[in-house]
Amino acid sequence: MSEHALHVVIIGAGLGGASLAHGLKRAGISVAVYEREPARRDGSFGFRVAIGPGGSRALRDVLPPDLYETFVATCAKPPRHLTIYSEGLDELFTTSLPVAGQAGAAAAVNMKSASLMTLRQLLLTGIEDVVRFGKEFTRYERRPDGRITVFFADGTSAVGDVLVGADGPHSQVRHQYLPQADVQDCGLVAAYGQVDLDEAARLLPWEKMLRGISLVRSRQGLSFIAQPMEFRWDSEGELKSHIGNVDAALIKTWPGMRYDTTRDHLMWGLMSSSRLFRAEPEALRGTGVVDAVADMTRRWDPALHALVTMTDPATVAATRAVVSRPVDRPEATKVTLLGDAGHVRFPAPGAGANATLRAAGLLCRLLTGAVTDQWPVVAAIRDYEAQVLGSGFGAGRSYWKCLSRKVRMNRPVIGPMLAAGTRTRLRVANQVPSLKRRVAGEFSWVQGGSAA
Repeated sequence: MSEHALHVVIIGAGLGGASLAHGLKRAGISVAVYEREPARRDGSFGFRVAIGPGGSRALRDVLPPDLYETFVATCAKPPRHLTIYSEGLDELFTTSLPVAGQAGAAAAVNMKSASLMTLRQLLLTGIEDVVRFGKEFTRYERRPDGRITVFFADGTSAVGDVLVGADGPHSQVRHQYLPQADVQDCGLVAAYGQVDLDEAARLLPWEKMLRGISLVRSRQGLSFIAQPMEFRWDSEGELKSHIGNVDAALIKTWPGMRYDTTRDHLMWGLMSSSRLFRAEPEALRGTGVVDAVADMTRRWDPALHALVTMTDPATVAATRAVVSRPVDRPEATKVTLLGDAGHVRFPAPGAGANATLRAAGLLCRLLTGAVTDQWPVVAAIRDYEAQVLGSGFGAGRSYWKCLSRKVRMNRPVIGPMLAAGTRTRLRVANQVPSLKRRVAGEFSWVQGGSAA
């Protein structure tokens, strides 16, 4: 097959793989996606992801216009506040978040809170004909004609001109293609869960916590985030009465709703050092995760502790946070990596998702340009890797610096000292407008990062 009749094989139907498939399909390039999960509903996809302006632009570029508008319509109600509390719910810092229609709100228009489950179902809409479920990648071989054969655990195989590994932080494609670019445990554990929004409303003492993003900074060095996720449909999946006609029409005609189990909830996430978590996160399931987090928050404000104990065990997960080991960028080939398969970033909400969406858009543009202008595909991949993977692997060093500070926050003596200093800084900034603006900017990651 000639390069101007390209066929791209993508391993993994997550945010990056599905976005790339949409863009290639719209450009008329043959593509096939192979996903190891057995079916469309399977996998842990129920948590919040913050899509910043860059991520929104990337989605708009690859999705059909009506599907992008459906993405906007299926996002949660935007948060109105960012507030930082102590574990006793003393307010340390608060700032309003701009919304569409307010002065200075241009960036906020593109800041979107999406359920990962909903976003996954949305991205699988319209590419059903090119996605194959139940396909676990095992290895690939380069053929004499320059093409690539991909093998799966069920004994089947597929052939393509380009192979894109979009199979997550423990990528099997990366393991074969770039074995030295492994990931390392960074000494942190992340846990997540959901509470029914009505139940949360009966627990939480402050109205602000039901209208915005709440961060808790404990003396132990634990970090906790909570955000209400309120959608345009009710607990039965029926549209709410106050929804506008345009949004109602988009959601009614969206076939992905039949697969989406997302309902109004308050999501929470906890970041801890491995030392404080005191359990093997991968061995915990359901109530085990709830019990572990409840034990860590037992001396917190009763409302926060109760919020954890009331968490639906079916919605929880806990995992060790990993980050890429910095390595030199490899010589470009017709095999490349996308998203966490290429570089696992600092574990902040939305950081990886937005970077992945932007990378998928870039790779789509470069491959499309190679086909249109009939220039070598390897040159397109070289440009992509120079902009994404090359800088990404190098940036791992700066991520390690950030992570080392987080780990220090969890140490017995220095941790409380650092936490006390942070609390004092937040209280002072809350009273000084110039400092407040600066500190608010430091927390842009809660809404998907910068506008890039």
